[in-house]
Amino acid sequence: GSGYVKPLSLKQSKMALPKTPKEEFGRFAQWESSVRKSSPDISAYPDDVIGPYQVKDEVAGKTIGVSTVVLGPGGKVLVAPPMQGLRWRLDPGPTHLDTCTFQVLSDDGAVLQYKGFIDRGARLEARFSKRPIVIRGAVTFQMRDGEAAIMGDDYWKDMLPVNVKTETTKFVMTKTASTPDEGQ
Repeated sequence: GSGYVKPLSLKQSKMALPKTPKEEFGRFAQWESSVRKSSPDISAYPDDVIGPYQVKDEVAGKTIGVSTVVLGPGGKVLVAPPMQGLRWRLDPGPTHLDTCTFQVLSDDGAVLQYKGFIDRGARLEARFSKRPIVIRGAVTFQMRDGEAAIMGDDYWKDMLPVNVKTETTKFVMTKTASTPDEGQ
């Protein structure tokens, strides 16, 4: 399931072509009602998103690291050790952008959450053009439950505000053609 609703051709449609804007609006209302009643096949792990990606981490427009991440079937994430892949999923957005989120456990115990956006039209176009899928977003760092408590009261006093415009870690991930050995 790609998550797309397949439009009907005029031959498949049992409705006559509208002659006035009022008729067109009525026809649109009937179409929208039927679409909302149906449940399209929307998978959190679509086949066209599954595969290897080159991920570039960026701060202030400069690449600070490049890695390979494999988004596998059923939400499995594969990364190079010492990091561990946790999970991923694709959530349909209300507009043309879908949200792809994946999480990685770093060797120091921090959970890195990558949340990016993928243009639904570009994803569809990639099937035919064979251009790579590109996902862009931001990285957030999440501590495991209770870690802040064991660091003491000074932990919260030492936190400095981060300028979101220049210091946020962003990423660009591009799907690659080759699939690494998934038995890693």
